[in-house]
Amino acid sequence: GRRSEDANAAMEKQFDLIDCAINELVVSTSMPTQQVLNLFLKSRGRVNNGTNHWNIYGQYFKAHRLRELQRAGKDANIIITSTIQGECYRSFQDAYPEDWQDILDTFDETRIASGPPLTVAQRSQEFTRLTKKVTSM
Repeated sequence: GRRSEDANAAMEKQFDLIDCAINELVVSTSMPTQQVLNLFLKSRGRVNNGTNHWNIYGQYFKAHRLRELQRAGKDANIIITSTIQGECYRSFQDAYPEDWQDILDTFDETRIASGPPLTVAQRSQEFTRLTKKVTSM
């Protein structure tokens, strides 16, 4: 059924506390928010659906279409089908056997970070974290 106003108010108050706690962990650990949430859920035995790298690669492919087609040995004018994109995905994985997931995760994080506005502190923290991640690759 529908939640009462009291229940909504109580939940909102607690969600604010959870949000503050997670933001404090993000700042103190320099981990991305999603990683903190995933670790929390995992530590409490909750299901973590994980990351769908194929979906992220779809966004990566859109941003780097020509490079990805070239890597897979495809013509730049080829009609893109899921089969072609799958071949490009496999070529990408072969090109970066140890790092392909990190590359896609970093791409996704930068795409998300450039999305809706963040506070100056959040942007600074995200920039520092991403800089560390990119320089360690």
